[in-house]
Amino acid sequence: MVRKHIWGVIEPFVIYYLIYSAVFLIVTFLCRTLAAGLGDEYLAYLAAHAETVTGLVSGLAMIVAVMPLMPMLRRELDGHRADSYVSGERQSSQTAQSGGEGSEYRETGMGVRYRKQASVSITVLLAAASSVGLNILLTLTGLVQASVSYQDVAQRQYGVAFGAGVVLFGLISPVTEEIVFRGLIFNRLRRYCPHVVAVVLSGVMFGVYHGNLAQGVYGGCMGVLMAYLYERMHSFFIPCLFHGTANLVVYLIAHNTVLHGKVFTVTGCAGLLLLSGICVWIVEALHAK
Repeated sequence: MVRKHIWGVIEPFVIYYLIYSAVFLIVTFLCRTLAAGLGDEYLAYLAAHAETVTGLVSGLAMIVAVMPLMPMLRRELDGHRADSYVSGERQSSQTAQSGGEGSEYRETGMGVRYRKQASVSITVLLAAASSVGLNILLTLTGLVQASVSYQDVAQRQYGVAFGAGVVLFGLISPVTEEIVFRGLIFNRLRRYCPHVVAVVLSGVMFGVYHGNLAQGVYGGCMGVLMAYLYERMHSFFIPCLFHGTANLVVYLIAHNTVLHGKVFTVTGCAGLLLLSGICVWIVEALHAK
């Protein structure tokens, strides 16, 4: 039974990774073969734009790899919505029975719209503050500089042409990774273990997925935050929005050396992490069960 549950959790990732790897290798081979057939100037062009070409091929592989997972995703999202609906009905019943203040306001359309607008705003703010704050913290502690594998990954990512990078890191990568890790893995984990444990485990798995210590710590923390927001707000759009915002903010700052120098300070780190804590407190106030 335990093995069955473990396979049920990791199955989406295994399918995604195998298809992604196959598509990436095949398309890369085809690109090189085609360039070689067209002449040395095309091979030189590929070499000169290697990071951008690799990024575009990777984005294509992500999209193809996630397609077979869509039926699984629909089932998991439906299950999550049904579970949150039952929990919400139970909470509303308990609030009404206890005569809690504010219950009438929460039931109005105005209250629902307010919480949705506030949820989107606080998600964007938390994503920006936490992503930059954690990046500064990892830089100040020397973890980023000590990780050679992280330096290689960063060089490949930031070497992608700006427009392609915005689409790849702000849209394609966040959505596909959220489908795998929050839409499927986290939703399956929460069936087999307490939801708090599922939040932490899914974050740890997301960190391990990144393959090096610096990104692993960063990805683990961000993965926990995204699963937490999904669990609190019960909207799959929220972790996708968080992920895309975090990626874009870090990517844009990395391309602005002046802003990078002003933000990456001890004061900047403390202020952004404090702001992140305030955002989490606001989320709890808006969506506490």
